[in-house]
Amino acid sequence: MRLNLGELQAVVKRTLDEERAVEALKQEIKRVLGPAVIIEGKLEEVTASANAWMDVLDRTGRSSNMDFTPLVTTGFLDHRHPAVREFAARVVPEKFLGKLTKDPESRVRHIVASRVPLPVVREMLKSFKNDDELRLIYKRRKKLHEAGIAQPKVEPMGHDPGIEGRLSEPMGKSAKQAPVPDLSENWYKHMAWRLMHEYGRNIEYAWEELAVRRLCSSIRATSLVEVDAAKLLKHVKDLIKEKEELAMERNALRETLAWLDKQAEQEKLDEALNENTLPELKEVDDPVRALVESRVTPEQFIEHAKVLFRIQEGQLPMAIRKYRLGEGNTKVTAMPVIGWLPHGGSFRAIDERALDMFCEHWNKRQAADGEPVRLKWSTHPTDISKVGFSAMLS
Repeated sequence: MRLNLGELQAVVKRTLDEERAVEALKQEIKRVLGPAVIIEGKLEEVTASANAWMDVLDRTGRSSNMDFTPLVTTGFLDHRHPAVREFAARVVPEKFLGKLTKDPESRVRHIVASRVPLPVVREMLKSFKNDDELRLIYKRRKKLHEAGIAQPKVEPMGHDPGIEGRLSEPMGKSAKQAPVPDLSENWYKHMAWRLMHEYGRNIEYAWEELAVRRLCSSIRATSLVEVDAAKLLKHVKDLIKEKEELAMERNALRETLAWLDKQAEQEKLDEALNENTLPELKEVDDPVRALVESRVTPEQFIEHAKVLFRIQEGQLPMAIRKYRLGEGNTKVTAMPVIGWLPHGGSFRAIDERALDMFCEHWNKRQAADGEPVRLKWSTHPTDISKVGFSAMLS
């Protein structure tokens, strides 16, 4: 598949437009629902949290106070995820709900049926005859309509927005009894140090903006204190710059010491060559290399490797044992589980070659017996001198 420049630009533009629309919807949720809904993360998770909170508002009779901007919400009526469509069905104006009357998700249809006129609900029942919840919503609304019961009057409560021009008192003004003094310079330095301690080892870049924004939002929601995000971000970046400068100095010092050691070794070697004496080479006996270069049978190689690598054995897992052929599935077959390198250090090329040969001989022996089992070795996650083994079906 090839894309020309125009198609590629269109794809990039469409992707950027989608990201901007998602960010605008998250900010709209934050504006209307407040800190009760966390807007960080995927759009599906944010809208699911918003739907749960709006269910609470519906049960307490405060959902009619919400006023979302249609320009932001109407673009998500045809989103692929049902949680996003469910949220859009709750907040968009009634005139935009026509395309959701035949939505494949029952939860979305039920919310639409609770908002659209009764004739539209009757038409929805013709398309979804087996939807009992939809039929129940229609009967309940029909009884209320025939009884002439008006919508309940909603009064603002606590942090709810006002109704018909009457503003309810914000929670912050009633909770904060005295003006809070400005945060000191030491407080910003201490919080910057805490962020560096928690996120400073992160291998990704540009973590500081997100961490500072989350911290400021958390403090504002819990203690009603406004934190200067720009000032805190400046302290964090100063600490990052100081850390990078120290790292550069340490690297330069290490390189200087390595160069001096190399020069000293070169001088010693030159002196030895000038005196026509070569340094004595000591032959090191390597049992792993001796095993690899030995000309033994596969069975002997397996037994020698078990002793050399101190391999401990266990039983085949039940999930693999049941696929064994013939009467062999009732016989307990031992398989390598864990081992140790003879030298106690990290892996070398000769060690990996010896383990590869061990697994190859073990697998050939199983294949000769007609068993669909293969052995594979791997490094230990915490100890570099250990070897792990795992069995799988061939």
